[in-house]
Amino acid sequence: MMQAIEAVPSLNRILGLLCHSLPAYLSEAKPWRGFSYGEVDAVIERLAADQHRYARRVAEAITRLGGQPNPGHFRAAFAAKNDLSMDYLLHDVLECQEQDIASITRYAAEVDGVPALHALIEEILGNAKGYRDVLKGMAK
Repeated sequence: MMQAIEAVPSLNRILGLLCHSLPAYLSEAKPWRGFSYGEVDAVIERLAADQHRYARRVAEAITRLGGQPNPGHFRAAFAAKNDLSMDYLLHDVLECQEQDIASITRYAAEVDGVPALHALIEEILGNAKGYRDVLKGMAK
């Protein structure tokens, strides 16, 4: 069975995904929105807020295990998206969401031997999949 402290690197990778996702970047960078704040904006803002709440829980879990939370940084490529509209960025957010789900799935397998952590990651994964489905519906 995996020792809980061994899960810290996987948890830090999840923390990085949550803290520095494209929705998190967009909620901080505030890209061009024209004169409206639409449904896409609202969903991405809610997604970023949920990711922030989950990031806090992951960081607390890392600290409880005796580790140091290390979320990393935003991808430099995100800066190129500052002048794009949120409606245009919907497909980019959806693509990043798919990639993050695949990564979180891998990390969940890495902490499978620590039930409490696995449950938290499964909750994060369920939330990410729910937003993916919403974004897919909006992208049609």
